[in-house]
Amino acid sequence: MAKAPLKTFLAFLRAQPRWKLLALAAAVPVLLVMVLFLFLFTGVLLGAYGPLPDEDELANVENADASSVYAADGVLLGKYFEINRVSVPAEAISPYVTEALVATEDARFFEHQGIDVRALFRVAIRTVLMGDRSGGGGSTISQQLAKQLYPRQRYDRLGVLKMKLREMVIASRLEDVYTKPELLNLYLNTVPFGENAYGIEVAANRFFGKPALRLNLQEAAVLVGLLKANTTYSPRNHPDKSTGRRNVVLSLMAKNGSITPTVADSVAQLPLTLNYRRDNDRVGSAAHFRQRLRQDVKQALADTPHPDGRPYDIDRDGLRIYTTLDSRLQQLAEESVREQLPRIQQSLAADWRSSKQPPWNDAFWGALKRSTHYRSLAAAGLESEAILDELRRPRQMTIYDARTAGPVDTLMRPIDSLRHYFTLMNAGLLATDPATGTVLAWVGGVDYRFVQYDHVSSRRQVGSTIKPAVYATALQQGIQPCEYTAAEQVTYAEYNDYSPGNPGSMYAGAYSMRGGLSKSVNTVAVNLAVRSGLPNLARTINAMGVEQNVQSIPSIALGTVEASLVEMTTLYATLANQGRRPPSPHYLTRIEDAAGRVLVTLPAPTATDRVMDERTAKITTYLLAGVVNGGTGARLRSTYGLRGALAGKTGTTQDQSDGWFLGFTPKLVVGTWVGAEYPAVHFRTLGRGSATATAMPIWGTFLRKVQDTKGLETFRGGSFPALDEMTLALLDCPDYLDELPIMANADEFAPDRDITRRLREFSREEIVEMVNDKRRRNNESARAYADRIARELEKEDRKDERRAERKESWVKRLFGKKRD
Repeated sequence: MAKAPLKTFLAFLRAQPRWKLLALAAAVPVLLVMVLFLFLFTGVLLGAYGPLPDEDELANVENADASSVYAADGVLLGKYFEINRVSVPAEAISPYVTEALVATEDARFFEHQGIDVRALFRVAIRTVLMGDRSGGGGSTISQQLAKQLYPRQRYDRLGVLKMKLREMVIASRLEDVYTKPELLNLYLNTVPFGENAYGIEVAANRFFGKPALRLNLQEAAVLVGLLKANTTYSPRNHPDKSTGRRNVVLSLMAKNGSITPTVADSVAQLPLTLNYRRDNDRVGSAAHFRQRLRQDVKQALADTPHPDGRPYDIDRDGLRIYTTLDSRLQQLAEESVREQLPRIQQSLAADWRSSKQPPWNDAFWGALKRSTHYRSLAAAGLESEAILDELRRPRQMTIYDARTAGPVDTLMRPIDSLRHYFTLMNAGLLATDPATGTVLAWVGGVDYRFVQYDHVSSRRQVGSTIKPAVYATALQQGIQPCEYTAAEQVTYAEYNDYSPGNPGSMYAGAYSMRGGLSKSVNTVAVNLAVRSGLPNLARTINAMGVEQNVQSIPSIALGTVEASLVEMTTLYATLANQGRRPPSPHYLTRIEDAAGRVLVTLPAPTATDRVMDERTAKITTYLLAGVVNGGTGARLRSTYGLRGALAGKTGTTQDQSDGWFLGFTPKLVVGTWVGAEYPAVHFRTLGRGSATATAMPIWGTFLRKVQDTKGLETFRGGSFPALDEMTLALLDCPDYLDELPIMANADEFAPDRDITRRLREFSREEIVEMVNDKRRRNNESARAYADRIARELEKEDRKDERRAERKESWVKRLFGKKRD
């Protein structure tokens, strides 16, 4: 019985004409496809395959844009981003780019409303039925944009078709919201061009070192050709394939009428020329500074919300951040560090080459166990021996190579990598304006990709660079510049028998202030510090710029104080600024949003604090100039050829762990530091490890570059404020005597305390007036000149007294009483 209907149906079919059967066979699949299409399309509209944005949401599409950091001279220093993109308006994009894009990706872009039906039929027939994939995928520019703005979900059965339908709907809505030129602009600011470069502006700078507006025809064709396959057609990695794809784009432009065939053929013959510039948030200029700046930007914008009410996101909102850095000085500073560090690293290795085991081995094992790698393995449950076994397994890695001052790929055990960075020599350099505290250059380390620690902000013991504060305090306490101090070793019983020594056990003779500072004699510095009053010295160090509390102990005279380059450049700027401490270092000036609207302006602070009298600062500067002209900094003149006014001081800490050089010219204050991350890593000898061999060469290299580079005249020249003749007379004495002056006729070398006491009876203005009137005679000693000035002042004072007495006498005679 069940077979009867089937037989009847088959008989019915046999009775039908052939054309009806063929029509039925064609109609059934079409009907099924239509039903499937309606089913999937309904699912798209209901959001079953991902959220479907409405027109209001599409009208407010915002790409995540990188924020840019600029130097004071307008040069881009670097960026902050999650996605490296910089959006630009349509007028900032070369017309060649949009013409190439339309010709290559969507020739009928200006004719459809987001869906190109002809292209869909072409894909269906040519690609699907005929198997020819050269004709493209059929997606319009609007559909490609929809795919970028709303990425596809994971595929399931029929997944590609579902996503295509969803993109068609979004594309259609995009066409309703934006004009055709606006869509092109949004597309070019959104799509990736490979190597984490998003948007045409970033791609133009990455591959050709220029903004998108300046792209020529062949460059535009190269970048548009990249859109088909970022990796395959990379002009850096596959230049031949990129050139071929460029020529395809040019031929499509000719076919589309954007250019003539002659132009296309001519440009196709040109070689591919790149100006490749890789950038990310860890490279670029002033990388350590930019990480410090990140926190300041967040703080500056704390009270300025985004228009939608949320806080600004420095990685997504395309901020424009302007700083005080000078890009030229920054470049020279980074070059100076890179040039000198390989030599310094080699010196460290040479210093310990003959040693079986360097003294920092125990410190290394402690650092190893605190490392992120070791702790992550311990957290995974591995025992100590298993962790060490894992760390001893070689693997491919990229490390910073101190010999070349750059990255290198190598096969290395993780434990050796950790030891490599443990012994890596680092450096910091900070340059500021002495009058305002404005930061001009900031180098926090060797390479931020490998060492993120900022050695401009970090604190280390400062060594002898603190000694100018010692001498300034002594001057303020009345000790004269030519009052000699014996270099002998002294034990200070009241300070736990503290007994400082001099390098090489040199304790002979006596030094004036200039001689003691220029030769950096430790025993002289401590003697002066104790005589001046250690609490007075501690207050001076704090007043000049060191922020942490300074203990009143003798060793502070030798730099056991811990400070950063920021603090020490402020201390030296106080001397350069004639006793006025400049404001805290200033480096952030303005923040704008992506549209150029000013969000925050941070004017440079102008107030300075008088922390030292002008005369003391001038004399201390004079003493520091002696360090450069004939002391531990003399190589700045002889080796580095520095000219003009210079003042500075070396500083080497215990065991040569840290090397410092702080110095200034009339236009710049510059500080440099050299050392390993851990003080346990140090040099064995002073010859290789003193600041003269580590920090000072970086300082000298930088200043020489500033001196020799055209266009930096603003930072050169000038002179230190002149000292009056009386002060010069008080400074006119030998730097060194074989014995204390009391044994060698002190009157020939220094004004005695009686003359000093007599001069203090008069005001500075009276002394200056007398010095200007009574010039120093030829061959007249400092003591004799000071004594003559004192006698002349006393003579004038007696004249004034007699004049007043005579006047009083006449008043009494005439009026019979004293005048009120």
